[in-house]
Amino acid sequence: MTGLFGNRPVRLVTFDLYDTLVEAVPPRWERFTAAAAKGGIAADPSIFLAADLAAEEFYTIENGKNPIRDRSPSEQEQFRIDYSARMLEAAGLPCDPATARRIRDIYRGELDAIGWNYRAFDDVLPALETLERHGIGRAVISNADADITAFCLHMGFAKHMDLIVTSALVGWEKPDSRTFFAALDPLEIAPGDAIHVGDQALSDVVGARRVGMAAALIDRYDRHHGGEYESIRVRSLTDLADAVVEHNRQFLMASDGS
Repeated sequence: MTGLFGNRPVRLVTFDLYDTLVEAVPPRWERFTAAAAKGGIAADPSIFLAADLAAEEFYTIENGKNPIRDRSPSEQEQFRIDYSARMLEAAGLPCDPATARRIRDIYRGELDAIGWNYRAFDDVLPALETLERHGIGRAVISNADADITAFCLHMGFAKHMDLIVTSALVGWEKPDSRTFFAALDPLEIAPGDAIHVGDQALSDVVGARRVGMAAALIDRYDRHHGGEYESIRVRSLTDLADAVVEHNRQFLMASDGS
């Protein structure tokens, strides 16, 4: 960790929201598995867990071109079909347009009927409290379609954040540099004094490194096995918080000549 940051302490940790601070219950890939089965494609959920990573990268690329929320209804629907096709393709399953549309319709129908439920990961509050106790700032930076402040309050961790940034409100999506500066500038933190943690390499790691922040890729589901990114890889937020605190401790010891 010390080598990653160089000769300066960490003053701020910024967090992605989905699959970093909170997870859907049930997760996307389990819902997709159920929809695929109803559509005549039986597969183990673990296959779609791995495929979900490719689908999310597809989302990041497309959302960076033109935010999905800003597209016309027909364009949004086409994106959702394409997303389903990418999920199926990454799983090595039939992914023709008709199949993708059928699975998407089943998936969407159940989602409309039941909606999304979320929970905060068990390590969120301990990690935030550790950082807070050591005077390290905390902020959320999320690519979301609406203000997430009330949601973060409901999840129980908003009071531990110094700032909550929603892309829909600031007008840019990660990995756009301006999304990260929407957190850095109000808190008066230089990029080199901060680290961003998220589960998406393309939006979180690449975006953070582009502005000069350090980056951590959180791999809660043990699926980031390919690609080389200029980041550390952690399995939990408590691991990251402990590493940041230790880095700052070593920096202070070196500064004091201890």
